[in-house]
Amino acid sequence: MLRYDSQLKISEYRRLYDLIVSPDHILRKIKENIDFSFVNPMLKKSYSEAFGRPAKEPEMMFKLLFLKKLYDLSDEALVQNASVNMAYKYFLDLDPEDQLIDSSLLTKFRKTRITEDILEELLYETVRQAIEKGIIKSRAIIVDATHTKASVRHETPTQILRRCTKELRKEIYLKHYELSEKFPEKPLETADLNEEIEYSRQLVDSVKYHVETAGTNKEKKLLAKVANLLEDDKIREIQSVADEDAKLGYKGEDNSFFGYKSHIAMTEERIITGIEVTSGEAPDGVQLKALIEQSERNGIIVDEVIGDTAYSGKDNLDYAKENEIAIISKLNPVISNGNGQTKEGFEYNKDAGTYQCPAGHLAVRTEFDKRNTNDNRNNRLRYIFDIKKCKTCPKRDGCYKEGATKKTFSITILSNIHKQQEEFQESQYFKERSRERYKIEAKNAELKQAHGLDTADSQGLKAMRLQSYFTAFVVNIKRIVKLNEATIAKEYLSSTIYSFLSKLFLKKAFDVRVILET
Repeated sequence: MLRYDSQLKISEYRRLYDLIVSPDHILRKIKENIDFSFVNPMLKKSYSEAFGRPAKEPEMMFKLLFLKKLYDLSDEALVQNASVNMAYKYFLDLDPEDQLIDSSLLTKFRKTRITEDILEELLYETVRQAIEKGIIKSRAIIVDATHTKASVRHETPTQILRRCTKELRKEIYLKHYELSEKFPEKPLETADLNEEIEYSRQLVDSVKYHVETAGTNKEKKLLAKVANLLEDDKIREIQSVADEDAKLGYKGEDNSFFGYKSHIAMTEERIITGIEVTSGEAPDGVQLKALIEQSERNGIIVDEVIGDTAYSGKDNLDYAKENEIAIISKLNPVISNGNGQTKEGFEYNKDAGTYQCPAGHLAVRTEFDKRNTNDNRNNRLRYIFDIKKCKTCPKRDGCYKEGATKKTFSITILSNIHKQQEEFQESQYFKERSRERYKIEAKNAELKQAHGLDTADSQGLKAMRLQSYFTAFVVNIKRIVKLNEATIAKEYLSSTIYSFLSKLFLKKAFDVRVILET
């Protein structure tokens, strides 16, 4: 139940904050420059106004999560620090003698109050306040993706099935040894996924009746776990039972990671304006349209997009041309998919320097297909994929033909729109604007190194979206405070110089303004 305490509390110890929390403290600066009054109305729909126990004020709980991300703390460490740190209590609008909540309430608040539908509102609010303070002036966004490792380890589908069936057999051995006589023969260590799936089905069928009728709760859970993995060949797509949304992605051809990607758009003032969170295998370029549209919804006028080679695909260039947006992104010859085959879901992975299929597998080699000049056709690049993976791929229908000896994907080199982009990237303007891209690399480093976005806090895409958006909210607030201070200092300096020049030269104010502007 959402209820606000209407009784005015006056603590005789509040004056301690003036003595202890210095004017230069980051939390005092945030409290004085950022308006958090949007939190209670935004979260109102997540509470019942008539039923349940009175809830802690949403704004205070929200600020606790803000502190957690600002200082990259665990729930327990956050509450312990907030209990004794006067700067924390000052920021939370608590009196020095007030007691803090139990850390378990933070978990409940994250899961039940910070819902998916308000994440974009969080980002919008920071952008709105930045615009309101006159901080954002650019009409360009810089885009890139950053990787986040999952909080669990990666496993192949075969490893997952073997581990789960082993746990089931072990429990049955301990509680109902007589059932072990019904176990089918285990496959060899060299068995492929199809053999492991068939064995698992036989195991489930052999013990299902006895476990469901006379088994322990643990046996029933383990049986249901294996059966769920076998349902609709679900096991073929899962890379971790603990985190089914996380996927294997690539930072380079031989450098993989297991987890997620946060695709980010930010202004030249380094205010994040758009976020798309995906599993690790998702390509970067296809997220561009969503990032542009989200930035525009948040109040940014987008005339330019600055990014790396992942964003110079034909679809992005077509979209940008239709919407009169300049793409400051260098072409890579292998990304020039002029024959329109991207509808199949094959995308260029700029980190690995090759194409990946819809299932996230990388091409194992490339062939150059030189056309005869007499037939007036462009040369092509042909990408060859591992046929062994294709045969067991969950997305093989419509992609892999039974009996095929190889799987290839071909692209035409340099379409007409890419030729236009190639001319554009040779211009001096393009070269100067592309130098701005370093800013988002520094922002990604800040998100990961200072605020914990290098590793996922929890499991699942929903939890990863919450982590990415909240981390972006925190770094945006920090940036707004810094830029707002710089603006105020500049205005004060200009005013001081203006006054000095006016007295020194005894000229009209108009003349002094001309001097300052010059």
